Amino acid sequence: MRIIRGRIYGPVFSPTPPSVLFIAMLAAEIFGLAGVVAGSSWGFLKDRRVILAVQAFATVMFGIHYGLLGAWSGAGMCVMTLVQATASLPQKHSRATTILFWSTVPMIAVLTFLTWNGLASAGAAFGMAMATLGRWQKDTFKLRWFFVLCSTGWATHNAIVGSPFGLASDTMCFVSNLWRLRSELSLRRLRHQESRGVPVLSGGIPTGLPASA
Repeated sequence: MRIIRGRIYGPVFSPTPPSVLFIAMLAAEIFGLAGVVAGSSWGFLKDRRVILAVQAFATVMFGIHYGLLGAWSGAGMCVMTLVQATASLPQKHSRATTILFWSTVPMIAVLTFLTWNGLASAGAAFGMAMATLGRWQKDTFKLRWFFVLCSTGWATHNAIVGSPFGLASDTMCFVSNLWRLRSELSLRRLRHQESRGVPVLSGGIPTGLPASA
């Protein structure tokens, strides 16, 4: 991590007094920690608008974190995330919010090109692409699947730029959304059985079937 940070900080802050470099690194850690707290919590939430609002806050924290690390692809994608979150908050998509939201797609490509740093930029771009598709979903079940894929792309980016806080947030996002997907899938199956008139025991097993079925 020291090698990565030395490579990142060098061209951005050089020549830099050690005290200034230390403050910048400390600030990056603080904003990264705040991003982890917010980014780790939204996966357990149920309401779509609350999910997007918490994501927006986490994005601001991580945007500053990446900027201090000199990870400009990640920082640029965070700006696009804020634009998307703002356009996605209304329950009904108007023409204006639709144009605003999808205008970020070409900007993602431009930012990736301008800040290209190999696999790190590719990971951020893939994560952002999956997040874009996820935020447009009104169904939280579909939204979560896209964000499971999103977390894998960002994990690649964060591993390369040396962001343990980003990796922690990605891991929590991955695990929490898989957990919620499992719960929602069980609930949907239960509702499907009820709609077909199949009696269901309290344990969730249709009557007349063995427990091992």
